Amino acid sequence: MGAGDYRFYKDFRVRVVDMARREINAKTDIAFEYEEIKEGRKVAALRFTITRNARADKPDPLRDDPRLARLVNRLTTHGMTEDAARAIVQTHEPELVEWATTTLARKLKAKEVVENPAGWLRKAIEEDWRPQPTLFAQKQTQARETERQAEREQEDQQVKTAKGRKADAAREKAAIMDYVNSLPRGEREALELGFREYLFTSKIAPFIARRFCG
Repeated sequence: MGAGDYRFYKDFRVRVVDMARREINAKTDIAFEYEEIKEGRKVAALRFTITRNARADKPDPLRDDPRLARLVNRLTTHGMTEDAARAIVQTHEPELVEWATTTLARKLKAKEVVENPAGWLRKAIEEDWRPQPTLFAQKQTQARETERQAEREQEDQQVKTAKGRKADAAREKAAIMDYVNSLPRGEREALELGFREYLFTSKIAPFIARRFCG
């Protein structure tokens, strides 16, 4: 696409030359600047100066992270300067920047009039214009969280109760064994014999009875 495809030089400069400069200077190991050569008040030519890009040798998360680099590019595509775009991406969550650029693109595609896209983006991001949930939705979310919290507390209480019952049973069993062991030998043997007879004459399953008599 050449300059002849644009009716006005300003459009060609902004949409082709400046955009190419931002892309090349930000993503490659070379950089270029240009100078307008004028004949009277009219720009007749451009003189380009190409140099090695010193920035390419320095770590840059906004360049090296594909998602952040894409967000910076989206902002500059809509007329925001690279420095401003980088500052926005550095200080705001990516999801917010993503939402703003996507929303603006949708508006422009629908032929909505946005006189200053870069200004719209800046305000939309800095003021966080994302739709907020309705009061009803907020109450529903709060109610669900309250219900989940109640369920978690009930589960915790059930676990504590089960542990308490297990501990009580262990203490009772230890107390019984202490009592049995404290009896004289004759009484203890008589008690054990009576217990075995009870097991085999009662309705307790035989395999359970054998466990106690083993």
